[in-house]
Amino acid sequence: MAGILAPVLIWGTLFGLSYVLIALGFTLLFGVSRVLNLAYGALYMVTAYVTYYLAVEVGVGLFVSVLLAIGAAVLVGIAVFLLCVRFAPDPMRFLIVSLLVALFLQYVFEYPPLFGGETGLILPSLLPVHGILIWGVSVNPVYLWTGGISLLLLGLVWAWVEWTSYGRAIRATAEDPETAALFGIRVRSVYLVVVAVSSALVAIAAALIVPAQEVTPSMWVGPFVIAFVVSVIGGLGKFKWTLPAAFLLSFSQAFVQFEYGTAGLSDIVAFGVAVAFIIALPQGFGGIHRDAA
Repeated sequence: MAGILAPVLIWGTLFGLSYVLIALGFTLLFGVSRVLNLAYGALYMVTAYVTYYLAVEVGVGLFVSVLLAIGAAVLVGIAVFLLCVRFAPDPMRFLIVSLLVALFLQYVFEYPPLFGGETGLILPSLLPVHGILIWGVSVNPVYLWTGGISLLLLGLVWAWVEWTSYGRAIRATAEDPETAALFGIRVRSVYLVVVAVSSALVAIAAALIVPAQEVTPSMWVGPFVIAFVVSVIGGLGKFKWTLPAAFLLSFSQAFVQFEYGTAGLSDIVAFGVAVAFIIALPQGFGGIHRDAA
């Protein structure tokens, strides 16, 4: 046990902070709109592929490529939301259509003449990627930067929702959109702003994390699973509980991975924790609170 303490603490913390950034937008969007957007993870994939295409294939500067990719993900996120609202207004049809959109985007990126098919692509990084030692554990600095940015964005989103006039409109819309509309709040605009913010958050996560991995057409599944499980643990729509929920998941995965020496159990642990919460605490950590966000 003592031998795995340092790696579990380090990677549990770093992965937990990365999970916060991945899951925050998903939780915020559900908290306001009350719909499960299964295309959320696909925005992660869109960001990675657009960045690769612009930076590597076209030769645009990396920083500009990342900004354009984040913008593209936001536009796709808004388009998917409007498409689902237009043609699948009830939550169940919204869920189905958003899943179909995610699969469609995966098949587009699998098409060899456009993006190389199943071949894993290497994305250049805005951040240094040479490993450093912390307590004898080799750590990719990408995760350190991602952790700091995650905390910063979590604080900014919390302050935006809690302390601004627009945040009050978001909370009112989340609580009761019909009543909010009667008080003059433009509910549709609130939804679109929240969709844009949530899309930008997962796109930023992709821009930071993907250079430590590979770009593949199925890469959207992992981030979606993380976002969904963290949201289940914290309570669907309870973004204030995203941080402790992310840590519970990441430390559980880190312990199992280093105790049993395989990363293949991580997804099993994630689903196991989600099922346990659905059975024992279906409303998650934040279920005892009435606040919608």
